[in-house]
Amino acid sequence: MHYLIDGYNVTRRDPSTKDLPLENQRAELEKRLRIGKAMLPGKATYSIVWDAAGGAGIVHPTDRSEYTRMPTADDAIVEKVRRATERIGVVTSDNELAGRCRSAALHGVDVLPAERLFADAKPPKKRSKNTPMRRDIGIPANAHEINRELKEIWGIDD
Repeated sequence: MHYLIDGYNVTRRDPSTKDLPLENQRAELEKRLRIGKAMLPGKATYSIVWDAAGGAGIVHPTDRSEYTRMPTADDAIVEKVRRATERIGVVTSDNELAGRCRSAALHGVDVLPAERLFADAKPPKKRSKNTPMRRDIGIPANAHEINRELKEIWGIDD
């Protein structure tokens, strides 16, 4: 199923993005969706629809993001639902938009609340103090001693 994501509706309800500047909200949502942390049912595809606030309607097909030319992202989402040739999903917590989509859908619509999009996402694992950082992997255990000896040989003072 293809899901249309009401971009700012999701980012403004997500505790991890709601206080970020708009540009960062967009980037963070797109990144999280790209790496697959969203809880979209099955083998879902998605498109994010953002309000362009009167902008030129820029489309980023590789990012799966669209800045709508319509008055609002809600209007663009309803139009996409109306034109859908099969059942479609909408991610929003906007009850008015959900109702408009249900009325417009010819083949049915599943509405997923924005809060559920990342509800089951696991928090990032905390690195233990004994786990080497990626940059240190492959460095010999006695590397600091080797560096000290070389500095001594070459006459380098810290």
